[in-house]
Amino acid sequence: MSEQKGIRVNTLIIGAGRSGTTSLYSYLKAHPEVCFSYIKEIPFFSLKEHFVRGQKYYHSFFRKCGTAPVIASADTYLLVDHEAISRVHAYNPEMKILVMLREPVDRAYSSYNYSVNFGHHKAYGSFVDSMEWEKEIDSEPDIVRRNNLGHFYGSLYHKHLSRWTMIFPREQLLLLKTSDLKDHPQKFSNDLFSFLGIPVYEGEIERVNAAAAPKNKTVEKLFMDRNNLPRRLLRKLTPRPVKNLIMRSGIVDKLHEANRKEQSALPLSQEERRLVLSFFREDLQLLKKEFGIEF
Repeated sequence: MSEQKGIRVNTLIIGAGRSGTTSLYSYLKAHPEVCFSYIKEIPFFSLKEHFVRGQKYYHSFFRKCGTAPVIASADTYLLVDHEAISRVHAYNPEMKILVMLREPVDRAYSSYNYSVNFGHHKAYGSFVDSMEWEKEIDSEPDIVRRNNLGHFYGSLYHKHLSRWTMIFPREQLLLLKTSDLKDHPQKFSNDLFSFLGIPVYEGEIERVNAAAAPKNKTVEKLFMDRNNLPRRLLRKLTPRPVKNLIMRSGIVDKLHEANRKEQSALPLSQEERRLVLSFFREDLQLLKKEFGIEF
């Protein structure tokens, strides 16, 4: 267990990536009754190399949380990591789970552009070609690659949420729509804090983490890409106490933020949007029927 007796994380933001989870994190972090981890995302449950370090390692990111009503963190790999669900449940079967859902075509396109811009893969002939490249993505064992290459896959919300509700009761999941950040901020706040059981925070919800590209791709690959060979060698040679210190410092997140610049993508054509939307049609029908969510 942690150095602070009895500490237990009770709230997780699990995704979806490129859907406003950083805005949600910033908003929650400012609430006086929420204690967020030192850094936004701790891939403890999703990355086995972190999970095997145990709860003491995980809890080292929450040393100042004490008896805060809400002790929270994020890991946007988790929505698409079906194997990790049982790990989360074993850790805390009463975990409250926050899910941000963005219109699926826009989320997939944003994910594609982010991955191309930050060097996770080369640009395809067109965004629509992702459908062909992703045919076997469900069987990809590396959750980082599955997340970085699965743009369409990550927007199959019903597919992923139904896995979570097989293990967690539906009432422990709060599904929030990205569009409500802008269009219905008061409802967004009321729903969020009612679910968490704490007073509504009156601060403004700031939309952050806009579409971006790295200022320097070499720096990005060297320090932020987990699959980059030099980084893998450096990680292997670095003593664990030093790695733990680096993780807790948040220096990687700070480097990533300092090395990014806003960069908008060209809009999809009507024909592209029509083709992509057809991919999601069945999943969206099931999402509306079983979870009451529509876009």
